[in-house]
Amino acid sequence: MLNWFLKNRSKKHTAVILSDLEIKKKQFDRMLSLANSILNKAEQRQVNEGYRHPILDFVKLLGMKLQTAYLTNLLYEDDHGETKKYPSITPWLPFFGLSEKVSLDGKTMYNMIYNKEENRTIEVNIIQDLVLPWPWNISRYVESISSIGESRPWGKWKEDTSNHRVDVLLPMGICFVEGGNHSITSGIIYGEGTLIAKNVYDFSEVYKYVYTDGLQYKRLEDDSVISEVMNIEFAAIFEVGRMMLAQGISR
Repeated sequence: MLNWFLKNRSKKHTAVILSDLEIKKKQFDRMLSLANSILNKAEQRQVNEGYRHPILDFVKLLGMKLQTAYLTNLLYEDDHGETKKYPSITPWLPFFGLSEKVSLDGKTMYNMIYNKEENRTIEVNIIQDLVLPWPWNISRYVESISSIGESRPWGKWKEDTSNHRVDVLLPMGICFVEGGNHSITSGIIYGEGTLIAKNVYDFSEVYKYVYTDGLQYKRLEDDSVISEVMNIEFAAIFEVGRMMLAQGISR
């Protein structure tokens, strides 16, 4: 064991120091390589009834870091300042601005994703799916965690159709919470809960105009920069969504 430690410590001291951007690019490429491996492995398996494609679990894995940051933000500070460290999560926030021009003729993400799919609802499992709530009120946070669950005052977690509102982004199946942030947070922590999402948005049009190399989002038409990548995991999710579309996979 000592020899292993000394050997690896020596490697660390002699290794070439990479820049932050080089590290970020290397991590991004690794994430996409893992996604490809999962897709390739899944193609070799027989699909049975009730099959959930494992790439959806990988999307969740990629998004869990941001999910955890939001679920736990009130543990560290009261997030009510003018500049919020954790703003409300929307279907565009982890990627780039809704009003950014993604095509040379001026199309924006708003033009492309805010077309609701007609007659489509999705049942969201708040444990199995990547659900991104934004708990922002400490008293509601405490009340929900204390009250929801078997033998607790409010009983088992259940959908509140007057309060719970979730948007689902396809094909990746990311679930953005618009209403019921605190009770949905409690459901994730407690480990139970399903609800119906009626707002379903599709990223497929965006892929015709945008790609990311893990460092920037760029226009496919001329490689010009739309935005810097602020969240490497969601940059990876963005490109995993493209892979999913190519293989006809969607949540």
